[in-house]
Amino acid sequence: MEPLPPRRHLPGRIRLYAGYQHSIAAYGTAWTETRMNFCKRELAVLALLGSIIPSAVTAQGMEVSYPQRQLTLVIGFPPGGGADALARLFARHMAAELGQNVIVDYRPGAAGNIGAKSVARTQADGYTIYLGGRPNTIHKAIYPQLDYDFSRDLMPVGLVATMPYVVVVGKDTPIASVQDIVAIAKAYPSTPTCASAGVGTSDHLLCVMFQQETGTEIAHVPYRGSAQAFADVMGGRVDMHFAPLPAALPQIVAGNLRAIAVMSATRVVGLPHTPTIAEAGFPGLALDAWYGLMAPTGTPQAAVRRLNQSINAVLAKPELQEALDQLAYVPPSPDTPEAFGALIAEETDRWMKVLRQRKIVTDPADGAAVPPSPVP
Repeated sequence: MEPLPPRRHLPGRIRLYAGYQHSIAAYGTAWTETRMNFCKRELAVLALLGSIIPSAVTAQGMEVSYPQRQLTLVIGFPPGGGADALARLFARHMAAELGQNVIVDYRPGAAGNIGAKSVARTQADGYTIYLGGRPNTIHKAIYPQLDYDFSRDLMPVGLVATMPYVVVVGKDTPIASVQDIVAIAKAYPSTPTCASAGVGTSDHLLCVMFQQETGTEIAHVPYRGSAQAFADVMGGRVDMHFAPLPAALPQIVAGNLRAIAVMSATRVVGLPHTPTIAEAGFPGLALDAWYGLMAPTGTPQAAVRRLNQSINAVLAKPELQEALDQLAYVPPSPDTPEAFGALIAEETDRWMKVLRQRKIVTDPADGAAVPPSPVP
């Protein structure tokens, strides 16, 4: 057996072992610091991922989960008119298709601008939409004091319906045709009177177009909504009204109004014996009106696409097509937000030219005019 080393060697070994322990301790401290730094980097990366992933999930999830609550459909006219019937019809059918309630919110005034502005100023989350139409496209030119821009502050969602307008007169008036109106207006300029639902409405613009096409001057009598306009035409206090067919047809059927021309290229089913404006000699006045849904600019594209999908799905339903036919509306072909936007741009350009030529400005007596005496 090998003898133990002399005792004089032990202190050296002890010193060597102590040095080795010191090296191990130093290495352990360095490794621990390195590991802690690595963990900090891991935590920073995880925190960054944690902030990104929920946003991505939200953006992807909206396509699947939207809508999650009730929607509001705003119209800029009071209950009882053509826009009201159309809004309630689509609200009911879209609610069934979307799986959420859609309520109609009436915000009348300023030819629909109060309602449009309220939607333009609301949160762009897809839960508030607006039923817009042709007049909205040119209101900034008519109402220079407007503090919102229809084309800038609202974005297209989809076209929901088109409709013809009809020239109506009171049941007891001697006026029997468009030619009668033209003859009277040329013999007595500004004597015939034309009612409208307000300055800048479609019926007002059509009255302007009629004067331009026929070379006549007709006195414009604006009201606050179509109900008052109809009442005074039926009562003989105003001579004529360029009325939306859906709103006018019940009064025509009841015998309270007479239709003397339909402002479309072809005759309509509801009034097969009424001539078109083209047959009366003025094909340039064959202009169908339209309605479409708009959303505040900045609304997520996922919401806009889902709403457009809902519109097209609803329009494909036979029961909705039948309901539109009964209301005298025409269901459009399925379209996209982009196609609807192109229509708005085209309409804006067309009507702005008319306004510039006629030098149309805001009527200070909008809705408060006292109708002059009708033509005897």
